[in-house]
Amino acid sequence: MGQTMTRAARIAGYIVVLWLGATANFLLPRLLPGDPVDFLIGDDAGRLTSAQRTAMLAQFGMDRPLIEQYRHYLSSIARLDLGTSLAHGKPVLKVIAARLPWTLLLVGCSIILAFVIGFVLACLFHWVERARTSSALMCTVVFFGSLPPFWVGMVAIAVFAVTLGWLPTHGAASLEEGVTWGSVFHHALLPVATLTLGYIPSVFLVARASLEDALGEGYVALARSHGATPLRVLLRQAAPIALRPIVNQFAMSFGVLLGGTVIVETVFAYPGLGLLLYEGILALDFPLVQGVFLLLVFSVVLANIAADILQVRLDPRLRIGLDAAA
Repeated sequence: MGQTMTRAARIAGYIVVLWLGATANFLLPRLLPGDPVDFLIGDDAGRLTSAQRTAMLAQFGMDRPLIEQYRHYLSSIARLDLGTSLAHGKPVLKVIAARLPWTLLLVGCSIILAFVIGFVLACLFHWVERARTSSALMCTVVFFGSLPPFWVGMVAIAVFAVTLGWLPTHGAASLEEGVTWGSVFHHALLPVATLTLGYIPSVFLVARASLEDALGEGYVALARSHGATPLRVLLRQAAPIALRPIVNQFAMSFGVLLGGTVIVETVFAYPGLGLLLYEGILALDFPLVQGVFLLLVFSVVLANIAADILQVRLDPRLRIGLDAAA
């Protein structure tokens, strides 16, 4: 019974977060000062007559009371109807679906690489016995993490694309070669490297602290007393327990990483959701911007659900606690 109530409370919490995100997504554009038509149309709004303005508001349902607009907005989301993009002239859901795989490719590769590299570096930090070497390792990692992503991207383009000519400067695939795996990998290398470089320090710092806590536990001292080598203690005893805080870090930083794609995709003209959001803001594409923001909120909630599931899988103590509560 207790386990069921705990799960129900978690599900209810996620539903509330989704509702709050959707509500904020609905209210923020409508609370902006000025005429909504000016926001929707931009510079051409000054040429519209009064009747045309009224028709435009009616087209987007903004001539109705706010509560009716809100009800229509929620019912549209339930039907997966996010409206029609002003700039593309197509349903927002179709526009997002065409760009989503490219962003998932960047974010997925960056998360995997950052977690593997950051965790390995944290293990190396605790395995190295010399204080100078470990301090130099930490300073190097933190230094690279402090570099602005847009600057790293531009330097990478200047060095590896323009000067050396090894990699392309923009796009997701070569127009001459077509969309092949080799072409996709070739174009994604610099954006993935830029995202990964900015995310490694946060993984490294969390992993270093969690490994330090794990190495101070009693079972580690017991393993050492039985003659286990420092490397075996680090990898077999401390590392599995230290993975749980890193999973928490993944859930908390997933939204930050998604937000970073806006900068990186814009720098590399990579056709993902980040560039789509930037284009939508420039074009004042009101429905498109709302649709992308809603998807970002939904993605962050999904990341937290996945992190909760992984925590229970990685830490047996949580499963014991849930069984005891039941």
